[in-house]
Amino acid sequence: MSDNSKNKPAVFEQRLLAATRETAAAALTESGAQASALVDAWVKAGNAVAVQVAAESANGPVRKAARRGLNVLGSRGIRVDAPHHVTVLGRSDAERATEAWLVPPDASGNLLIVIATRSAASRAESGFFYLHDEVGVHGAQVGTLSGTALKDSLKRAAAAGCEPIAISPEYARQRVARARAEQKTRGIPEPLGMTSAKALLEPLPSEELPHPLEAEGLEIADEDVKDLAEKSAALHGLREFRGWLPDRAAVDEMLAEVGKQLPADGTEPAQEMVQQAVKDAVEAATDRFFGPERRATLVRRLRDCALSVLATEGEVRALELVATMRRIEQAGLITDAPREIPFLRAFFDKALAALAYQGGGRLQIPRRGEAPASAEQSPPA
Repeated sequence: MSDNSKNKPAVFEQRLLAATRETAAAALTESGAQASALVDAWVKAGNAVAVQVAAESANGPVRKAARRGLNVLGSRGIRVDAPHHVTVLGRSDAERATEAWLVPPDASGNLLIVIATRSAASRAESGFFYLHDEVGVHGAQVGTLSGTALKDSLKRAAAAGCEPIAISPEYARQRVARARAEQKTRGIPEPLGMTSAKALLEPLPSEELPHPLEAEGLEIADEDVKDLAEKSAALHGLREFRGWLPDRAAVDEMLAEVGKQLPADGTEPAQEMVQQAVKDAVEAATDRFFGPERRATLVRRLRDCALSVLATEGEVRALELVATMRRIEQAGLITDAPREIPFLRAFFDKALAALAYQGGGRLQIPRRGEAPASAEQSPPA
């Protein structure tokens, strides 16, 4: 007779199933390797408070199970009470609070990390650190700001793109330290503001911290990745990606390829011929442009942007972006080519739309022997 004990769900005592906000953490510790199963049992029993405690205090798979559970409970209409926060008045100057924010990368790959530390009775010592994959830290502004001035500075950062996303100070310091290390390797000098930023950038975490996105529980089954990524072209409508376009040289090369497929004698081609030529050129340009190195860089930037998408657009769009990242990571030259990922093809579709708009609704395609579109006709890089 086969042993089906491994397939049986874990059974927990009633005191564990009825854990309160005060006892839930201890219950998770007591359950040991069965902690994730206990979270699932709490979800089944509708113990929203215990699930929320797990989502706030647990780590790894248990935290992810709890975050999924909160979504399930919410879909059932079970209200999850927010935890009580205690405000401490009269904090001494020695008890300084440190906060950090991340502004996702723009179309050029520029990322902003903000770190600020202050006590209740003092102004904020703040640092704005501008990072880029190919440079490291290419700008730093360090100084003392009032609480209002700090908020205004963050609002100005949001006006230029996406709103700042709160992250842990430890992770913020790790990102800046990683950029500085890369900068040193490349032999690029640091900006002058870094000399006064030491107090903000220390101490560094004792071990490598994961990206904040990993703590959000955005898991997707392998069989669902491709279906979700099929909707990824629509992600370009989000403010995080509206300005993302391929290099102008890549667009000019694509237009030249279109022109090669049109009649060289200047006769007006059939609309079907033009459409097929554009489709073929977009797909070929997508494969050429998104090589392995550029895809890896793109995934790193998308991971930062996913924090903003989750905060502003919700979990459904964030899951679509996570699925798109998985597809880009899986892409190769023979199977799962970049052209098969709608999000990547949309880069060149947007570029063509921009050119057509600049041309008053007509796309200027150079014929064989003609020069490509001028800089004024091409979309911004």
